[in-house]
Amino acid sequence: MSSSVRNGEATRAGALPDWALLAARVCIVPLFLYSGVGKALAFSTTAGRLNGVIDGLGTLLASGAIVVELGCGTALLIGLFARKAAVALILFTIAATLMFHNFWAAPEAQVTGQTIQFLKNVGLVGALALVAVLGAGAISLDAAIGRAAPKDGA
Repeated sequence: MSSSVRNGEATRAGALPDWALLAARVCIVPLFLYSGVGKALAFSTTAGRLNGVIDGLGTLLASGAIVVELGCGTALLIGLFARKAAVALILFTIAATLMFHNFWAAPEAQVTGQTIQFLKNVGLVGALALVAVLGAGAISLDAAIGRAAPKDGA
């Protein structure tokens, strides 16, 4: 199956790549939705873990995390603004990884677990990068409303 990239969107022979992009989106999203719902249900605990020097910073960060995880996760799942959602989730995942999975500073008993979480997130960033570059594919709302290919000059 040959594939080339023109104007930032992959042109493909057959529908297999579109199904693969759908499968990738469906496999990526549960982590963000589950985490976002968990944060919302335990909001005060989540905000407490994020408290910084400034009062209310934990609440702001927790609220932002919930919005990103649920909003961008849902957008990615349905394939609406998929490229932008993937970029937002990449940035969020990098920040969360550096804040919470810094295996290099973890106690010895936690190094292996934190290393696995760190590497899992690196893989997740890679998968999200593919969606950011290739788009959601033909099986998406972006494609249904004609947003799959970027506009000329964009």
